[in-house]
Amino acid sequence: MKHNSLIKIGVSFAAVAGIALFSNQAKAALYPSSTNPRTDMLDVSSWQANLSASDYQNLANNGVKAVTIKASEGTGYINPYLSQQVQYAQNAGLSINFYHFVHFTSQSAAKQEAQNFITAVQQVTDSKNVVMVADFESSELGGLSKAANNANLAAFDQTLNQAGYNKTDLYTMSSWLGSKIDTNDQNKGWIANWPGTPTGNKYPDANAWQWASDYRFPGENLNLDISQLNNDFYLGSAGTSSNHTSSDTNDSSSSTNSDSSSSSTTDNSNSDSSTGTDGTAVIVPGPPASKSQYSATRSKSVKLIWRKSMGRYAFHTLKGARYSKHMGIRYGYNEDLPNVTWYTDAHQKLYKKNTGHYAIYYHVRSHDNAHGGWIWRGYLTRGINPNQN
Repeated sequence: MKHNSLIKIGVSFAAVAGIALFSNQAKAALYPSSTNPRTDMLDVSSWQANLSASDYQNLANNGVKAVTIKASEGTGYINPYLSQQVQYAQNAGLSINFYHFVHFTSQSAAKQEAQNFITAVQQVTDSKNVVMVADFESSELGGLSKAANNANLAAFDQTLNQAGYNKTDLYTMSSWLGSKIDTNDQNKGWIANWPGTPTGNKYPDANAWQWASDYRFPGENLNLDISQLNNDFYLGSAGTSSNHTSSDTNDSSSSTNSDSSSSSTTDNSNSDSSTGTDGTAVIVPGPPASKSQYSATRSKSVKLIWRKSMGRYAFHTLKGARYSKHMGIRYGYNEDLPNVTWYTDAHQKLYKKNTGHYAIYYHVRSHDNAHGGWIWRGYLTRGINPNQN
């Protein structure tokens, strides 16, 4: 993961030598392919400080749902770009989590490093509903027994738990898993393994698989770390100065708070129009009134934070439903259209008044414009529907 940060802040050569522990690192940049694993989660440190707000939005538009940001290292280092990176990720609607690059070789040192981690994270959010990850890859850890490392990590996690952070995880390379450190019920694992030709699924019992450190997204000129998520553990976190998480009408999501604001009105029509960033109307096809299901309660339960046009990207899903822009009308359940590929043209952020949560919805339409509506982003899987007729 973040061994590069060690070079940047001038830690000893022994720590830098941890780079060699990743024996299966891909050598050349990987580009989008239909055979790649999903690009669910990005992780960044100060080495990615040059990513702009528009870059984060581009990453979100290309399938990224969560970002895990380096907050701290050792007992004294805090990422100087942490606040900026959190803000950019938050504005792009990404779920935000944090990691700490560990060096501890004793339980007392582990507790001190955990305090540094807590201090860093509390500078950017008061939420405790974030995943706090121990980045376990530094070379000095390889000189300890598995039992010692497990005990030290337990002390680290206990300190986080005592501060109210109960969502913890362990990031480590696959070669250390079971030999230098163990996963457990509390830390199911975020496992790094970078095959030259990544495909399929690995480590299904873990929370995530980091399958590349050199992935190149469309429109980006920087190789990035990317991971596929096996569950929604990393998708429920909050943004800066907020205890809000986001949710769909019936589920949790990965969106976060935003500084943008707008008013919303109840939409009782059978077609759905929204205004893009250029001021033009985006017309959304809706079903006949007889097939629509209107709920005044659902419509009044949300507030529009922002709505913007977006590029045309393909998605598919069997989860959730399609709604009008203010959730007043439910056009239909997505499982009833199992063969459709949905194409985006706009997205919006809603505040759920009854839960205090935020959610990002994509406006989509089928290729023939026969169906459309707003779908919670967390339900959508990037790419052409493999069952498309």
